[in-house]
Amino acid sequence: MTSTLLWALGALSSNLLGALTATTRSNHEQFAASLDSKAVVYYPGSEQFIQASARWSASQTPHYEMIVKVATEEDVQKTILYANENNRPFHTISGGHGTTSLINNVINGVGILMHEMNDITIVDDGSAALLEGGVLNGDLIAYLWSHGKLTMSTGCDCVGYIAPILGGGHGWLQGRYGLAADQLISARIVLANGTAISVCEESNPDLFWAIRGAGHNFGVVTQVKMRIYDREVDQDQWAASGFVFTHDKLEAIFALANEWLESPERPIELTHYGLFALNPDVDPLNPIVMMWIYWQGPAIPSKYTDPLYALSPVAVDESVTELPEVNSHIFANRDGASCAKGLSRALVGLSLRTYSLPALRKVLNIFTALPPEFRTTVMMLEGYAKNRVEEIPGDSSAFPDRDEKVLLSPVLTYPKNASLDATAREIGEKIRNALLEGTDGKLRAYVNYATGVESMEELYGYEPWRLEKLRRLKNEYDPFGKFNFYAPIT
Repeated sequence: MTSTLLWALGALSSNLLGALTATTRSNHEQFAASLDSKAVVYYPGSEQFIQASARWSASQTPHYEMIVKVATEEDVQKTILYANENNRPFHTISGGHGTTSLINNVINGVGILMHEMNDITIVDDGSAALLEGGVLNGDLIAYLWSHGKLTMSTGCDCVGYIAPILGGGHGWLQGRYGLAADQLISARIVLANGTAISVCEESNPDLFWAIRGAGHNFGVVTQVKMRIYDREVDQDQWAASGFVFTHDKLEAIFALANEWLESPERPIELTHYGLFALNPDVDPLNPIVMMWIYWQGPAIPSKYTDPLYALSPVAVDESVTELPEVNSHIFANRDGASCAKGLSRALVGLSLRTYSLPALRKVLNIFTALPPEFRTTVMMLEGYAKNRVEEIPGDSSAFPDRDEKVLLSPVLTYPKNASLDATAREIGEKIRNALLEGTDGKLRAYVNYATGVESMEELYGYEPWRLEKLRRLKNEYDPFGKFNFYAPIT
């Protein structure tokens, strides 16, 4: 389908949806009256508007002149048409976690708040689920669990579920099932011209390929159909051990982690999650190093914990939970500190195949010298199992980094203060550059942790065919760059 035809269809859909006259379109109240009875329009100054526009990071401040809490796909279509007809940018809001600086380019925009669209329905004899565009990750985990099901979910309860899929979606079960994007069977998408279409392997297959890894560029996803799986009794429990060490154990800890990463028989059940943080109660001068070991099962095999105990940890936290509680270990449950709003945050991520011990030492030294305003910053070192991720062909979706084994990113956290934003980015880039030392020098930046300064190659891969295909599809489905506020294809 060519871009010309799509935009012509968009014009037709304006009539089919009962689009308002030019005079009426300029009137917010009459626009609001055209929406579903459950939809609400919020305006600046109201408490609802303040709550709806609050983001996980206070340094991302898109400027909205109105926020539409949509209730149906048709509401999304009407809102996009309204924004286009009034020459306003539009921007979708789900979990509000994206920290790219490009979000600040939304000026006098129309926010599309998805929270009312939160239905989950199990279909196809229990092998799939239909999720609306506003479903949060934690809500999906809990719903499926209560119905004897699960799927590949991400590591934070308060993020939207669908938005991370658009960039790939790492998480606890990816070793068994693949990325969150790999679970996608089909999707309903409202394009930049207001047209609503279905995408899957049989219908619009190129776009289906693109939204699994570069999906922020193409439309508002109103519904997805995802693969789900039966809970297995022997896999229900998750054992977790969190080890706290002083900084001098850094090299020994991550030498062990490299052994796990490089093992030809890497267990599908094993995930590790490292953290650097400043804790003056443990060490008043140097960062501490934490290493969480997760095992899908009732107990972690001693071959993974004994070497860590042998390094004389300062403290160990051991527990056995089920999947809905796993995110609480990193305070990423709905009420946890990792989900709290009000602070400014910046993620500066990259993917690597192994840990460079000298590079990690450089990062630890950067932490030692952090300015006072940034002393609550942490370094995330996410080592999810990759078994199934690596089995799926790299050309099956737009996600480019199936061979990378660890995801590293500082979460720079500081008080809301615009004068500190540039410093945060500078520190983040310094850390990322340190981590690139000893590699091939090519930055592979995870799209969901994009900062807004990365190149197309750094976000979407270095293969020319992949970039050419993405550019062609961007020109076809979003020729005027309406979806350029997050990791845009240029």
